[in-house]
Amino acid sequence: MTAHGDSSVPFSTRASAGRAAGTATVTTALILTLALQSAVPPFATDMYTPAFPRVTADLATSASLVGLTLTMFFLGMALGQLLGGPLSDQRGRRTPMIAGGLICTLGAVGCAFAPSIGLLIVFPSGAGLRRRLCGGGRPCRRCRRRQGRPAGQGDVDHDGSRWAGADGRPVLGGTVLTLGGTWRTVFWFLVGLGLLMMITAIVFVPESLPVEQRHGGGLRLFASGLSEVLRIRLFVGYMLTAALSGLTMMAYIANSSYVLQEQKGLQPMPFALFFASTALSQILLSIVNAKIVGRHFRPRSLIGFGLTLATLAVAALTVGVFALDTPLLLTCAGFLVLMAVQAFIFGNANALAAAEAPHIAGAASAVLGVTQAVAMATSAPLASSGGAATAVPMIWVMIAGVAGSLFAYLVLARPSADRTIEP
Repeated sequence: MTAHGDSSVPFSTRASAGRAAGTATVTTALILTLALQSAVPPFATDMYTPAFPRVTADLATSASLVGLTLTMFFLGMALGQLLGGPLSDQRGRRTPMIAGGLICTLGAVGCAFAPSIGLLIVFPSGAGLRRRLCGGGRPCRRCRRRQGRPAGQGDVDHDGSRWAGADGRPVLGGTVLTLGGTWRTVFWFLVGLGLLMMITAIVFVPESLPVEQRHGGGLRLFASGLSEVLRIRLFVGYMLTAALSGLTMMAYIANSSYVLQEQKGLQPMPFALFFASTALSQILLSIVNAKIVGRHFRPRSLIGFGLTLATLAVAALTVGVFALDTPLLLTCAGFLVLMAVQAFIFGNANALAAAEAPHIAGAASAVLGVTQAVAMATSAPLASSGGAATAVPMIWVMIAGVAGSLFAYLVLARPSADRTIEP
């Protein structure tokens, strides 16, 4: 089973058939449109993060409830992960993409007008759902990249790390927040991007799945592969390694604005610049990882290296928070290292997990995505529950995440482990 079609028909064959039908001509406008479709949802989270303290104050709420807005985004991602493939198999790729742009726009409008934290918690789920609802989402891209390619040979998946802000998105958010004077300006900016997504999808995206190739039963196929993929011990080990490392990273993303802005006094723009620097360090190391994996180092060795540095970073942050009153330089250094080394963990762990289940690639990819989304959804409100008062909850979430990642890597994903879990 694949994420978006019959496993008996290779993707290259299906794509060729689509092109022959005149439905999948690749143009520059199409490439740019698809890039926009993928970029806007991460824009939403990264631009919004610098505004957390202002949202807390303006809506007279708690940091934990503000963290729940990220939780809803990731739960929307998880739901879209399950619905996106079957829906695009039944309705084609173009219609769900257009509908996704509309959902994203309406969600941003709702956030911009939200008079209470309750409504602000509800509306971000639309952006997360849209992230996975449109055709050609992450499960499909993973399966397409990995067909016929062994783990560690160029098939490293950076989707899990790229969402966190591999460019200037946080800086843009800080700029909009500074110039606009209110966190609602960020969402009005996202309304414009959502409209742009929808319009470009209507104008430039052709239907790439002919009617005769559409089919139902996607959820049943997913369910049938789910029990099988969860019985593969090494898959589960690498899946949890990535997901729990994501939980650790999300603790930084959800609570860093409170620690650095409220506790240490950084303004939105300096904070956004620092946030962007941690994201940039991650993408740079992702490039390094792609260059050396399989050529000079095994993927598993790089995961171990990344987890070792992540553990040291969490240890330094723990000492800083519990014994040194959260010193700015040590805290920033810990955050930077923690974010950067995810480049060695996410892609390699996902690639090794997928390599354990090539015969059920669609189910495996969906499980990877759902597990990571749920882990991040769980982390956000817990890590941010201390708000401006204390960073202790963030530290405990980080400790739990890195300890869980190490256990999954060293025990469940150990090379000598049996390939399947006994009933």
